[in-house]
Amino acid sequence: MRLELAERLCCPRPHAPTPLIVVAQRTVERELIEGVAGCPVCRLEARIEDGHLRFPEAPADPSPVAAPDAERALRVIALLGLAEPGGAVLLTGAYAAYAGAIVRLVDVRAVVLGAAAERVDGVSAVHLPDLALPFTDGTFRAAALAADTSMPIVLDAVRCVTPGGRVLGARPLERPESVRELARDELEWVGEAER
Repeated sequence: MRLELAERLCCPRPHAPTPLIVVAQRTVERELIEGVAGCPVCRLEARIEDGHLRFPEAPADPSPVAAPDAERALRVIALLGLAEPGGAVLLTGAYAAYAGAIVRLVDVRAVVLGAAAERVDGVSAVHLPDLALPFTDGTFRAAALAADTSMPIVLDAVRCVTPGGRVLGARPLERPESVRELARDELEWVGEAER
């Protein structure tokens, strides 16, 4: 996990927003490889192993992802508005398959939620039980939300996207009111996060 992302971690439990205290045990350049993240309020503790963040009670086996399709990866990049490098994107479910292609083609960081992450520099996975996302408001420049993403996670993902950032949703996932629709087709809708 990139150190800039680790600095934006916050406790996902339902209490006052609280930054997680991160203790790095091993870093390589600006990547956090091994460490612990803990909440000073509720004492929740998560492990960072091989660059991925795992909370207690998270499912033991992350969901597998299908092999990525190069043409489809380019469509996801375009819909997320990733013309320029920099920042980070959040990917859930089936969109996790495109994490490696996105970081290689655009030079952004990718955080995969609840799915197996490809072992590529710049891709981190977060495994947590059905809690809020462990990131501060506006952490991501864009998010791609799979059709099976729960509505509480969808709403929280929108909170974690910068205002004006892109949110892509696979149909039949409903578009939250806090996302202004830009386009839709039979597969997906895309919009901008509003506050």
